[in-house]
Amino acid sequence: MPIELIHPMLVHFPIVLAMTAFGCDLVWIASPHRDPLTIPAFKVASVMLVAAGIAAILTAFFGDTAFDVALSRGFSDAQLETHQEMGIATAIVLPALAGVRALVWFRRWEQRLPGALIVVSISALAAVMVAVTAYFGGELVYGLGVNIHRAL
Repeated sequence: MPIELIHPMLVHFPIVLAMTAFGCDLVWIASPHRDPLTIPAFKVASVMLVAAGIAAILTAFFGDTAFDVALSRGFSDAQLETHQEMGIATAIVLPALAGVRALVWFRRWEQRLPGALIVVSISALAAVMVAVTAYFGGELVYGLGVNIHRAL
C-alpha cells in the first residue's frame, strides 16, 4: 500500500473524536450538576480529546508524507500549504488543549462556572480547528484531486 494513503485513513479519527468530545461537553454543561463523577459525558469527552490529540499527531506525520508525494506529482506548493499548516497547528494545539483540560480536571476547577466554561471552550476550539483543517483537506481531494488513485 502506498504510504500516502495512510493519511486519508487516519484523518477521520481526530475529526470524529474532537467533534464528539464537544458534543459530550455540551451534554455535560447542560446538566444541572456538573460533577464529573456523576456525569460520564465529562470523562468521555476528556478521553476523546486526548485520543484526538494523539490521532492528530499521527495524521499530521503521514500528511507530511502525502504532501511530498503530491508535490512530486506536480501539485503546486501553494495549493497544499494551507492544509499542511493547519494540520501541523492542529497536531500541536490538540494535545496542548488536552493537557490544559487534564489540569482543569485534576484541579477540579470544572465544578465552578469559570472552569466549566474553559472546558467547553477548549472542546469548541478543538472542534473548530479540526473542521477548518478538514475543510481545506477536502478541497484538495475533491476540488483538485490530490493523491487520488484510480480503481483497478
